This record gives sequence, C-alpha cells and structure tokens, in this order.
Amino acid sequence: MRRLLAAAALLTPMPVLAQADPVCIRQEMVAGFGQWGKGGATAPSINRPATLALKPAGTVRFVPALARTPAAGTYGGFYALQVAKAGRYRIALGQRAWIDVVRGGTRLESVAHRHGPACSGIAKIVAFDLKPGRHWIQLSDARAPTIALMVSDRPAD
Repeated sequence: MRRLLAAAALLTPMPVLAQADPVCIRQEMVAGFGQWGKGGATAPSINRPATLALKPAGTVRFVPALARTPAAGTYGGFYALQVAKAGRYRIALGQRAWIDVVRGGTRLESVAHRHGPACSGIAKIVAFDLKPGRHWIQLSDARAPTIALMVSDRPAD
C-alpha cells in the first residue's frame, strides 16, 4: 500500500512556481556605464547619467513622426545631444522605452541592442554610430513620467 501511495504521489502534477525577480545584493556594473545611478543631470550628455522628465506621449510632437503609435498612457520626449567626435555611442535606459536617434530630420538605424543585466538598474542599451554635431534622442512608450538615461562613448566588453 505504501508503494502504491508513493507511486501516486510521484505521478501527481506539482504546481509550477512563478520565477521571481532576482534579489540584488549589489549593483552589477556594465562596461562604459560606471557612473550609472550617480547623476543628477536633467539633459543628456556624453558619459554622464541624467534623469529626464517625460510628457504624456500623445502631447509630444516628434519630428520626424514615430514609426509606430505610442501606447495609450505612456510617456515620451526628445532631447538634444551634442557629439564632438564620430564613433559608436551606446544609450542606456532605466526602464523599457523606444529609443530613436535623429540627425538632420532623419531617423538613424541602431547598430546593436541588448537588455541590461539583472541588478544593473539598466533596462536596455541601444548603440548608434554617430557623426559630430547635434542629434536628437526621441524616447517613447515609457511607462513612467521620468526616465534614467546615459550615453556612453566607451566600448562594450
């Protein structure tokens, strides 16, 4: 009888537990973003973290227009970025959002993207090859009215 009960217990489906978010003991550093989380700037600049104020996405006039319509209830904005030398620049965000970079009215293609590692505080990193001059960073579909952002000109690992 015990063997029969043991066999029945082994065949009984067990509930699947949801995977929990990692418990972070220390912040994981990401190459080129060593200053992440240490800034108070309110506008993007190279190698300095910033916290940007966003507006309801429906009230922002993006030029050029976004390739997709922002979801209802999300936030967005656009911010000038001055680039002194040509190179690959990576833009990190502290929450999920769309990142577009515009120069001369033209949206630039990203050259790489990835999620930030767990416990880094970085949700995503998108890379662009930029030339010297003024660029515009367009952010859309953010879920909160502020967003952490940092632009790095340092190479990835």
